[in-house]
Amino acid sequence: MNGKRASAIVSPCGIYCGACPRYRDTAVCRGCRSDGRHDKCDIYECCVVMGGKNFCHECDCFPCERLITFSRYNPGKSFAHFRHIAIDNLERIRLIGPEEWAREMELLSSRGEYSISSKNPDGELDTSPCPCPDPAKRP
Repeated sequence: MNGKRASAIVSPCGIYCGACPRYRDTAVCRGCRSDGRHDKCDIYECCVVMGGKNFCHECDCFPCERLITFSRYNPGKSFAHFRHIAIDNLERIRLIGPEEWAREMELLSSRGEYSISSKNPDGELDTSPCPCPDPAKRP
């Protein structure tokens, strides 16, 4: 995966856009770095626009209260399922870089081990509990 593609599918907050059906299967969203949707995102505004950073982990305040609140928002429910691991993702990105992390996530996503889904196979809204550890128990 080249750096340009990786930077387009790895958000400043540590979300892998490539696992999202809105990114992958439709033209509804191409990720906050490429489609202008970031104007509605406080994290993008803080990190990229005001802070001049590429990722939240580059900030001296990482992890800030805004990012912690984001990561605790509605865990285990539909699209919000992925937020609880944003801080862990950013720590991994800091360790191995966004290109390598995007390769890892692409592999996990292709094997069905990481996905962002809003619907169950029967078409109903997915409200199943997340199989990951409870984010409230994060040290």
